[in-house]
Amino acid sequence: MKKEINIILGKRVRNARKQKGYTREELAEKLSVSTRFLATVESGEAGVSISTLKNIAILLDTSADYLLGIGTEPDDDFYKQAAVNKIYDMDTKYLVSINRILDNIDDIIQA
Repeated sequence: MKKEINIILGKRVRNARKQKGYTREELAEKLSVSTRFLATVESGEAGVSISTLKNIAILLDTSADYLLGIGTEPDDDFYKQAAVNKIYDMDTKYLVSINRILDNIDDIIQA
């Protein structure tokens, strides 16, 4: 019998994969899992480890909460907070470069 959480996970992984334009084979390769395993996940027959869940969320630009059926699709605030978290985790010596990159992006947007 399939677990409800695996069914939800499978549907959401499949939908997010298709939205990103990945074939099952492409996503499986990026995750370093077999296509067969990914098919069993998408069908709800199997779950995934926490590290695989994290990698799926990163590759599909979504949240683990969404994939597990806990939350809704990520919105702008999710992506802003994710970016801020990455900056806080960086070594201080890289912050000057990050600031320059953000300035360049802002210049492009304003052009």
